[in-house]
Amino acid sequence: MTKRVLVSAIAVLLLAGVSFAAGTKTQTTAKARTFIGVITDSHCGAKGHMGSAADCVKKCISMGAKYALVYRGKAYVLDPQDMAADHPGGSRVRVRGTLSGDTITATSITAVKSSKSM
Repeated sequence: MTKRVLVSAIAVLLLAGVSFAAGTKTQTTAKARTFIGVITDSHCGAKGHMGSAADCVKKCISMGAKYALVYRGKAYVLDPQDMAADHPGGSRVRVRGTLSGDTITATSITAVKSSKSM
């Protein structure tokens, strides 16, 4: 009986270790993608701004919110923040980077000239 419990416990630990290693590998090999959306902040997100988007984003950032990108109806926090600071709130941009959870780690952010809204 003790031998069965010990073998079962070892099997569970081995499976957990393999599962953890597989999950870690997936996170570190995320592919760079291009996201086209609108600069916002983590407070207002995709729901819109009060008044001018540029003024609202500036105010929310000064109160501790983070720059974000509205992409396909959802707001994703942008990292590093200083890259997004070069673009006013409401600006349509192209972000090149990797997505992990609710954060896009950007390698570049460039303005997009278009009248389309996201």
